[in-house]
Amino acid sequence: MKMQHRSTPLLVALGLLGGAVLGSALTVVSRGEETHEGEGAVTGIGGVFLKADNPEKLRSWYREHLGIDAGEYGVNFFWRDVKDGQYGRTAWSLFPKDTSYFGPGAQEVMINYRVRDLDVVLARLRQKGVKQLGATQEYWYGRFAWIVDGEGHRIELWEPDRFSPEEFQRRLQQEAGR
Repeated sequence: MKMQHRSTPLLVALGLLGGAVLGSALTVVSRGEETHEGEGAVTGIGGVFLKADNPEKLRSWYREHLGIDAGEYGVNFFWRDVKDGQYGRTAWSLFPKDTSYFGPGAQEVMINYRVRDLDVVLARLRQKGVKQLGATQEYWYGRFAWIVDGEGHRIELWEPDRFSPEEFQRRLQQEAGR
């Protein structure tokens, strides 16, 4: 059976129930004339999604060579932010080459950016002429929106709900049991 990812961003929340826990903290450093701190800020990478000719074979390669035991929906790497002490996670997942999740075109990688206050981010982007693709979607693990960057790459924006790794795993188990 050929595995197709769902058209929702559920893969961001799904990962192995025993996902890797990173002991390091994350600090985001921004350079340039304009930085957005506080509300409406990008706070880091929420996920990295790659297309693969054979996702199962490539998952096996990552498991064998790098110890990333991703499973069908990916893996979540947990960490704690140095700035505010909140727990966070970064998803990593492989998609089949023919997925439509990355939008039209030949895009091979999609980045999910974690944001603080998705509505503020989207309002600022609209003021600068950046259009949102489709409607904002809400799930138990956060809110999502999509835009296209200056070269046409589809980008996913994610305002995560805040959970400890233990609470996230508990809710993930509940979701898997449905």
